[in-house]
Amino acid sequence: MKTAINKELLFTHFDGRTTPLQIELLREWLQSIDSQHLYYSWLQEWERQNPQIITDPDVAYVKLQQQTTAAPQTVVSRPIPIWYQWNIQYYLTVASVAALVLIVGYLTRNYWAMRTIATDYGEVRSIVLPDGTCVTLNANSELQLPRFSFGASPREVFLKGEAEFVVVHTPSHECFRVHTANEVEVVVLGTEFVVNTRRNNTRVELNRGKVQLRYPTPNQINTLTMKPGDWVSVSAGGQAKVGHQPVEQTTAATWKNYQYTFKRTSMPEIAALLTDNFGLRVELDSALSQRRVTGTFHAHNADELLQALIELFDIQVVRQDKSIQLISSDPAQTQ
Repeated sequence: MKTAINKELLFTHFDGRTTPLQIELLREWLQSIDSQHLYYSWLQEWERQNPQIITDPDVAYVKLQQQTTAAPQTVVSRPIPIWYQWNIQYYLTVASVAALVLIVGYLTRNYWAMRTIATDYGEVRSIVLPDGTCVTLNANSELQLPRFSFGASPREVFLKGEAEFVVVHTPSHECFRVHTANEVEVVVLGTEFVVNTRRNNTRVELNRGKVQLRYPTPNQINTLTMKPGDWVSVSAGGQAKVGHQPVEQTTAATWKNYQYTFKRTSMPEIAALLTDNFGLRVELDSALSQRRVTGTFHAHNADELLQALIELFDIQVVRQDKSIQLISSDPAQTQ
């Protein structure tokens, strides 16, 4: 029967008292991402309890390699001194611990090398990156950046959801790159823009400065330079739509002030917004699906936005947990 992998076994291993069979079981257990995270958590707890223990994993790994690759030696009959046996046991123990740490470090490199900042449904959050760049994350969004080396050339972040960027221009002119899930890349030096990566599309709206947009198509990587007021929407298949509007009329990031501006926006689009920002599953009847909304609404949560739509269209709402059905009281009404 296999030994259960628990905190006590890991602490025994960190103390250097595990058997070769237990070490092999630990290696199999560490193939799971969840196990790797748990391993690091227990390792940090053990290190806090044992601050005097200091090891050099690089030296230990070299010694392990030397131990395992050495040619077999002729067995001699003279007895091995006790102190020498303990010395070998010590180095083997240190080497096994160091090797296991190196394996776990490699397998979890994306976990510890990247920092993730996320928002919940209905939450808007502003953060300042180490280089001074300000990022405002919309609800249900996630930003990843290097945990230790952010600021080196180029500055790179990875976005899921929607965010506004106000990028700082550094004295050494390092580029700032925003990567999205469908391989669209926004390259800037210092500017202000909004990126939305929801529903397998990437939409970029430029408010100030100049950016270069790179996006893949089946045969090549296309490059497009944007000016203030330009917007570009790239689908998952690499199809790009380009438009322009005066900067003073831009409404891309009004959500950071809990303001929603619609310009003949279809109700299915508003239903998608309720899903993306607030986690609601919205069902529209056929009459509401044909309607469009124009106006500006202030709403700190889904209920406030729904109330505005109810008053505008005289809508009946059937709600069960996170599922909402919107029914028009007057199917003949249009907006």
